[in-house]
Amino acid sequence: QDLHFSCLKEKLIKELDLSTFNDNTLKTLELYHKDEGYNKVALLLSDNNTFRGIDIAKFGDSISIIKERNTIEHESILKQFDNAMVMFKRYYQYEEIKTAYRKTVEILPENAFRDALVNSIIHRAWDVKACINVAMFEDRIELTSPGGLPQGLDENEYLKGGISILRNRIIGSIFY
Repeated sequence: QDLHFSCLKEKLIKELDLSTFNDNTLKTLELYHKDEGYNKVALLLSDNNTFRGIDIAKFGDSISIIKERNTIEHESILKQFDNAMVMFKRYYQYEEIKTAYRKTVEILPENAFRDALVNSIIHRAWDVKACINVAMFEDRIELTSPGGLPQGLDENEYLKGGISILRNRIIGSIFY
């Protein structure tokens, strides 16, 4: 129950222009209750935690060639997300200078990776002791998130699309 939230605090101040961060903030975010203390989502968002995180591998010409591998765990899921985005930008973006202008060129769309990564974090089964796996190739990225389909959603409904059952409501609203 001795948790610290420097990353969460920094994000809330930056993104929402929050002027104060205290116990009331944590209660509003449904991370803390005066009778029970912190919940598991608070632990996931705390600066240090015991959960597995994201395992990222950048492959070369084949899966036998690993250019870089980074396992990001035991820190805030917000920090894990940021670190994964840094690695994405290192391999899938570069700057090009034409005349007096500098332009960022995307090999793969950042928005697509960001959305897929956020979905893998907020929809994963956190009770499964496994990492989210991110396999980076030259022409694609494959993400695998622990856990199957949420209760109440079958494979046919999932494949047809249009239905989304939020497995982790509090995490979803934090990322929103």
